Amino acid sequence: MKFFTLLIMVTVAPSFFYLTFPQTANACLDQGTGSAILQAFVAVLVGGLFLANHFRDKIQIYRRKLFKKRRRRGEG
Repeated sequence: MKFFTLLIMVTVAPSFFYLTFPQTANACLDQGTGSAILQAFVAVLVGGLFLANHFRDKIQIYRRKLFKKRRRRGEG
């Protein structure tokens, strides 16, 4: 077991850092990249709004309970 852990530490960890933080980036952004990024941003925004709307009642109940607890602490 120690050998396997040591093997991972020696091989996988340096490889991960080498691939994650490259020295130079030779990249080209074509014309469609900006619209793809914008589309992803809008999708995340709409998905978040849908999710908030879906769980709206639960969120409101949680907020009411949270503020009731704060009021009780402040009164006592």
